[in-house]
Amino acid sequence: MFDPDFSSSSSTKYNDINLSTSQSTSSTALLSNIRVERELRERKKKEQNCAITIQRIWRGRRIARRFRDDLISRLEDDDDVERVGRGLVVLLREGWGRDRGRLEALVGNWCEKALKKDHDGIHRSILPLSKDADWSIILGLLSARTLQLVNLNPILTSTPVLLAALESVFDPLSYSHLSQETQNYAKEILVGIVESRSWVETIVQSIEQLVALNLPKKKHPHLVPLTRLLTAPFSLISPASTSPLFPPLINHLLAIPSLPSSLPIPALSHLSTHLNLFTLLLPYASQNPQVLKEGRLQNEIGKTYFLANLTTFGITGGMLSRFGAGGISNWMNVIGNVLKDVNEGWGKWVDGLLDDDDMEMNGMPIMIDSDEEDEEDQNDGPSNKVVPIKQNKQPRRIQLPKAISNKVVILATPQHLSTLTTHIIQPSSKTPQSFINDFSMFCAGLLSAFRGSPKWENVLDSLLSKGLIRRIWREGVRGRWMGSDQREVWDGFSDNADAPALILLTYVYNHYLLLTPDDEFFSTTSNALSTDEILELAGIWRDLAFWGYMNGVSGNGSSSGPATTMGKEEIRGLFTRGVTRVVERNARRQFADPDFWTMKSQLDLRGFVEAAVFEDAELTSANNEGMDIEMNDSSSLPRWARARQRFTKRQMAYISPRLGLLNNLPMSVPFQTRLEVFRKFIESDQDRLGLDYHSRRQRNYAKIRRSHIAQDGFDELGHLGPALKSRIEITFVDQHGMTEAGIDGGGLFKEFLTNLSKEVFDTNRGLWLATDQNELYPNPHSYATEPHQLEWYRFIGQVLGKAMYEGMLVDVSFADFFLAKWLGRQSYLDDLSSLDKELYKGLIILKNYPKPEELALNFAITEDDFGVKRTIDLVPNGSEIAVTAENRHEYIQLVCKYKLDRQISAQSRAFFNGLSDLIDAKWLRMFDQQELQQLIGGEETSIDIDDLRAHCSVDGFPNDTTPRLFWKVVKGFTQEQRRALLRFVTSCSRPPLLGFGYLYPKFGVKFNGNDTSRLPSASACFNLLKLPGYTTEQSLRTKLLQAITSGAGFDMS
Repeated sequence: MFDPDFSSSSSTKYNDINLSTSQSTSSTALLSNIRVERELRERKKKEQNCAITIQRIWRGRRIARRFRDDLISRLEDDDDVERVGRGLVVLLREGWGRDRGRLEALVGNWCEKALKKDHDGIHRSILPLSKDADWSIILGLLSARTLQLVNLNPILTSTPVLLAALESVFDPLSYSHLSQETQNYAKEILVGIVESRSWVETIVQSIEQLVALNLPKKKHPHLVPLTRLLTAPFSLISPASTSPLFPPLINHLLAIPSLPSSLPIPALSHLSTHLNLFTLLLPYASQNPQVLKEGRLQNEIGKTYFLANLTTFGITGGMLSRFGAGGISNWMNVIGNVLKDVNEGWGKWVDGLLDDDDMEMNGMPIMIDSDEEDEEDQNDGPSNKVVPIKQNKQPRRIQLPKAISNKVVILATPQHLSTLTTHIIQPSSKTPQSFINDFSMFCAGLLSAFRGSPKWENVLDSLLSKGLIRRIWREGVRGRWMGSDQREVWDGFSDNADAPALILLTYVYNHYLLLTPDDEFFSTTSNALSTDEILELAGIWRDLAFWGYMNGVSGNGSSSGPATTMGKEEIRGLFTRGVTRVVERNARRQFADPDFWTMKSQLDLRGFVEAAVFEDAELTSANNEGMDIEMNDSSSLPRWARARQRFTKRQMAYISPRLGLLNNLPMSVPFQTRLEVFRKFIESDQDRLGLDYHSRRQRNYAKIRRSHIAQDGFDELGHLGPALKSRIEITFVDQHGMTEAGIDGGGLFKEFLTNLSKEVFDTNRGLWLATDQNELYPNPHSYATEPHQLEWYRFIGQVLGKAMYEGMLVDVSFADFFLAKWLGRQSYLDDLSSLDKELYKGLIILKNYPKPEELALNFAITEDDFGVKRTIDLVPNGSEIAVTAENRHEYIQLVCKYKLDRQISAQSRAFFNGLSDLIDAKWLRMFDQQELQQLIGGEETSIDIDDLRAHCSVDGFPNDTTPRLFWKVVKGFTQEQRRALLRFVTSCSRPPLLGFGYLYPKFGVKFNGNDTSRLPSASACFNLLKLPGYTTEQSLRTKLLQAITSGAGFDMS
């Protein structure tokens, strides 16, 4: 009924709406209240939905639990194999759950019933297939679950029954009563299911659990049926090449530690018959190398166990010798692929050598990558690393069991390598075409893996066979790199199928070059390759290394390419060493055309010079912007000026293609171009330092007594260091203590430098000794290593550096092995002949002696120190280590290193530190030893009088009679007489490298009066010949020859 007073007593609740404005709030507050109310409603709705969902799930789980319990109870009382089997599939769909105990018993009971046979001898587990071929699906699922149960606890009392039931399922005879169509279908379904359910991986886990329970002389009995189950699927269906069972058989089963000694003999016999390593697994792995990077072979310890097992089966077990060249080829291919992926230092670890500064991490033998320096700068001093180098602490590997390491090292033994090599040198008709490539991959993998281990050199020694080198060259390398001078060949090197053979040949021939003296190298009977073949091989190295520096080492090859045994940077370095060693041979006895090494067609020489100078300037431009440098005090110099950044050759290759090329493969750039680059570097350095020859602000002054030139030079200038780059003004003091008049415009300093060089390089001072060829090297005596003497070596280095910086030639020759120290290169056996001929001959005899043990040598050397005999060990406890046929090469190298390196290392370091105060190390690395000698003292070449005349200043003569006679006379001089003239006038008998146009000061001939009875004289400080006005050819010739051959000499103008 309508209530006009709105006072109805109805319980209906209406919204409380207030239309008055007395309590109104702001719109912001109103919106906030509305938002809060909406959020509360939404949260309440969500809570209600969640409650409904929880209730639904709970009810479903309760029903499922009740159904599961009921089903288990019914199956426990059911005797029908088919119904129980189908029920088990339902129950085990989501695993074992909390009913694991009841389910284990249920599966065990089912297996017992399944093993029983009907009156026709058919297993009850197979009977349902007669009416329903899809029962094979149930069998497959139950087989996988049964195997999982075994793996959960392999020593269950029911395990024998479980394994027997599984074997009955995979017994081909169990299906003989079925039609062929049904058999094929059932077997295919069954095998397909177990293939997808980690069949092999599960069995391997079970085997490992049982192996851990083995007694010393008794293997666990369950190992035999488990091993049979590994190959059981193959008994139903012939294994296809795409079978997913193959990869885990390779990368799981064969990675079990000490597999051959862990399994009982019946199990090993079964594997040998049904899973043959050489006819099944190795061919598969060879054709599918990706499986060697999967499974347990993803880590280093798995790879190591894998290699140990292959060695045991193949070498110790004798299988390798039974399967011929084809089996050996697959063997090498697989092992090579595994070895190429082991971490750095693996070989040392296998050899039992653990680094003390490594740290142990989680007991896992892990190794991280580390940068390895090339054979280069061995000098102390600042080195600013610009290449990204991993600085992480290197984890230590755990100690490898001897049983494992002893097997793995067999791969690197001479006996094993000899077996493989025989098939290369004497191939049979059955030898596959890929044999050389597989052999190369195997050996390159060994060398990469055993780097840093004594086995590394043993492997190379085992491969030093003329027949092997010749075969690899002719069958694996020659004719396969015709386009090596093209950029694309280097870019695609990682994917090149011929790369492994080239890499191995480079390794081996580099080792041959290191050990072989020149007489053997140039002998047609001793060297495996002819001179033409050596040059062809060196040309390949040169081309690939050239593009390696110009294009870089990032590469675009696939990670699975055949050349990925090592990184492209290491490959580039390997080729570089090969070229360098052949070039050094050629320098000692030329057999290549001088232009053979240059890559002129690939270089824009003018642009190359400009780009190289620009890149060099860029290295330091960021450090010296806005600096005003006083060059008269070395202590005020910034670090970049006190000691230029000593980048290694490897770092230079990263920083700049051109500087990397110049520092690592300089012979590919013409010598004249490199000389021009060198002078441009110095000019750029002078501009950078703001050096001005005419400025009085950047000068240093020295007062020198003529009777004490060396000592005063040391005292006055020895402390300047890099400040010697500035102009040095010399004031001479005569024997009476009087200061000589005159202003040094450069001539006095040249005279000082000339006389100083004669003194400091005098062998009578005790700092230098001379070889039979009168070439200097530091005195190796301990006296020369005293601190004061080392300061002298540093000063002498600075003096020579100043001469090179100013372009002045110094008439001094250094021994090749000493010059090699400037370049960071190692010395070789042939270098020893110039130092100690008797020792060199003795080492050659030792190298070829059939039984070096008879010589009773050890790894020590005896030195005579002022009548006192000292024994110096070449290695720790070397006096107790006998020299044998196996280690004689190492002994020879150590003797050479001691004589040519260690004895003079402190002296060489001090000298080079002084030299590098003025000349950047990377500038010197653009040259070899012979070129450095030319840079110091000029070119050992014919003196071109026409070039001299074109760049000569003739002054003061009243007419052209005397000058005309002079040029006629010297034109008729022999080369020896011309050198004597040049020495007389310039103090150096060799002409400048780039011709007389680069002689500073310019060669000059000046009129010296009309008194023709006087001899010609010279001012070497100004390169000036002072010639009286002779009027006859005879008198000029006689007087000039008398002057230049009498040793008469220098005077001041």
